[in-house]
Amino acid sequence: MRRRHLVLLVASLAPPRLIAQATPTGPLAAQLAPFMQAPASRGASWGALVVSLTTGDTLFSWRADRPFIPASNAKLFTTAAALHYLTPGYRFLTVLYADGPVEQGVLRGNLVLYGTGDPTFALDTAALAPFADNVVRAGIRTVRGDVVGDASFLGGELTGPGWSPDDLGSAYAAPPSALGAAENRITLTVRPASRVGLPATVRVDPPNDYYAVQSVVITGRAGDPTSITLTRGASRGVIDLAGTIPVTSGGWSQGVPVEEPAVFAAALLRQLLRARGISVTGATRAVSDDASARAARMLSRAAEGRDPFSGAIAVRRSAPLDQIVSMINHRSHNLSAELALRTIGRMVEHEGSYASGTRAVERFLTRDVGIAPNAVMVSDGSGLSILDAATPRALVQLLAYMRRAPEAAAFVASLPAAGEGLHGRMRGTAAAGRLRAKTGTLDGVSALAGYVTTLGGEELAFSIIVNRAPSLALARAAQDSIGVRLSLLSRPVPAGGRARRSGAASRPRGCCR
Repeated sequence: MRRRHLVLLVASLAPPRLIAQATPTGPLAAQLAPFMQAPASRGASWGALVVSLTTGDTLFSWRADRPFIPASNAKLFTTAAALHYLTPGYRFLTVLYADGPVEQGVLRGNLVLYGTGDPTFALDTAALAPFADNVVRAGIRTVRGDVVGDASFLGGELTGPGWSPDDLGSAYAAPPSALGAAENRITLTVRPASRVGLPATVRVDPPNDYYAVQSVVITGRAGDPTSITLTRGASRGVIDLAGTIPVTSGGWSQGVPVEEPAVFAAALLRQLLRARGISVTGATRAVSDDASARAARMLSRAAEGRDPFSGAIAVRRSAPLDQIVSMINHRSHNLSAELALRTIGRMVEHEGSYASGTRAVERFLTRDVGIAPNAVMVSDGSGLSILDAATPRALVQLLAYMRRAPEAAAFVASLPAAGEGLHGRMRGTAAAGRLRAKTGTLDGVSALAGYVTTLGGEELAFSIIVNRAPSLALARAAQDSIGVRLSLLSRPVPAGGRARRSGAASRPRGCCR
């Protein structure tokens, strides 16, 4: 189906003006509204929209045009736009090249590891080993230069707009860089000694030369609480640990995002080279702000249809994008979503910044999907930003559009299924095997959006968001109860309703007026 027909299919989601809609409406209002109006939800702000993609009518609507913080439901916008712009078969590249001649086993120049934002490379702790092996195969025994991590493909931004400072030290806010490794974080594990008063042991995973851990954690008495503080040292690459851990403790562990992912990746490569007997006389450093001349030539060759990797020591191609999108939505992986957003910006607007990525995504949402500009605000790729906003109607419109887009199979498959994924939610209920959805969670925020195939054979698209929730557990329970009720729906389908599912004239009427 041509894209302009898809626009007609689900266009006009946003009404001429935002409607407060204080009262839930639709034929399912009496069944669904009580879950969101329970006394335990007092003070919470709910918004929801349920639309039949089979018949086109709205089954339930409550504050569908009010903007909410979507949390990780924002990944639906990012992954849909990535499939749209980059195509499901797109592959990221990571390249290692020698920036200088090799004479009698000596590289007179730098080893440059060039990344293009491959999430699978950043996730795979073993991805660097084949690169080190290829240096050996190239006959290099000494590098008379530096080991350089080149992250210039996406530029030097490492935090998203609107990310809370409280999140920046958390592993889930690992900085997105065109070149990274080991999820751009290290894990520190502290275990007590065998006797009270002795220093505790500290393990760093993965082992690396970039971070030095200074620990004054002491083994405490049985029954004492674990009390460990982690701070960044005064010098680059230093982490200070202090406190106590009881002798009976099974251990304490914390993930720490690395501050310079490209330098960290280059340092891990240098460590692997040393283990293979290859010496490096220069420094370990990174390039991030300006594209290197070698990288520019590589991209120019690719654009001209020539071999861009002539002379490269190693080239790694990622899995296709449809598999990466599935990983992003199944794992709700923030780092990978941010890399996808900024890759969109690089490929569409020739700049890997947050600004270019969000512009491209919002252009897709407004121009191609037809979402009103005031119904969505994209600030980052993962939904970690408190500046992100979306209405339930905007999310349902995206779901309706993507269900009929050329990338429909990849997008729908990327959503976890109830009973199999979704962290075990709705397991053993009527929703198992019938509901596929993306979750979203921040402090006080719970979101769920996706598709349901009902007992009667209808296909529904839905969005349920709550902000300022007093209890996230109760909010999720309410969303799950609604999902189960939708799965059990069985009603007569108007004549021709099923045919309209695949027809070019089909569109969710209640959704889109």
